[in-house]
Amino acid sequence: MTLLTHIQHPRYAQAFVDYLQTQGIAAHARPAAGATAILVDDPAQLPQAEQELTRFLAEPDHERYWQASWLVEDEQAASALSRFYRGPSVWNVVKTTGGVTWLIIVACVGVFLLTGEGYNKDARAPLMFFHSMDALLDSNQVWRWVSPAVLHFGWLHITFNLFAWWIFGGLVERVQSPMRLLGLFLALAVIGNLAQFLWSGNQFGGLSGVVYGLLGYLWIYPRVNPAAPFRLPKGMVGFMWAMIALGFLPFMPFANLAHLGGLLGGCALGGVLAWLDKDERA
Repeated sequence: MTLLTHIQHPRYAQAFVDYLQTQGIAAHARPAAGATAILVDDPAQLPQAEQELTRFLAEPDHERYWQASWLVEDEQAASALSRFYRGPSVWNVVKTTGGVTWLIIVACVGVFLLTGEGYNKDARAPLMFFHSMDALLDSNQVWRWVSPAVLHFGWLHITFNLFAWWIFGGLVERVQSPMRLLGLFLALAVIGNLAQFLWSGNQFGGLSGVVYGLLGYLWIYPRVNPAAPFRLPKGMVGFMWAMIALGFLPFMPFANLAHLGGLLGGCALGGVLAWLDKDERA
């Protein structure tokens, strides 16, 4: 291998390496003292790599580099999925799931069992959203702003929501921080619950408003801060909006405004937090 250069920010370094790979140049990023070393495998490809480096340094935020990361990550995801179906290690799944992700999973499962799969009205009553606007404004039962998010009705409801939470919430916790995920959970639960209450009252529950909010966050964040270490898979955004639209059909018994409110709230939080994170890095 031949050293090409050093790039200080690791995410920019990886984007450049991903782009080189899409151009047929075998390259790797390796940690170095205070920076990331870019290594070219074949010395014969060094002149081409140097030309690409000059162009990269002139416009490091160009879409071509982040698009290259999406392409490479899609290939890696397909490979990882193939390995998963060949037989994953349960212990590895447990180890790579963060504490906040587990906290919400355990809370949802616990509430699910204690409320008779969500159908015991007396058991679920303390977890429902406020029953009226007066109660919302006067009550000191602040947990009701959030608690409907951990209440589910039936096995299909909780299984789908927890799987989606494990994927998208787990991604935020791994690549950003547990506190970022916890803050997003609380904010998105409040936004989604309030939106659904204003639309149809307090007879609702589920984590899907938070899940849609996380999708919105993961969609907008890397568009404001291109150095973000994540991207939604191709087609996910279209699927997300299609499911939102489907939920408003008369025969679909979904908490539609919780979904839409969570999604829009997640988009707003993604934009604001990405801007703040980008400003801190600058």
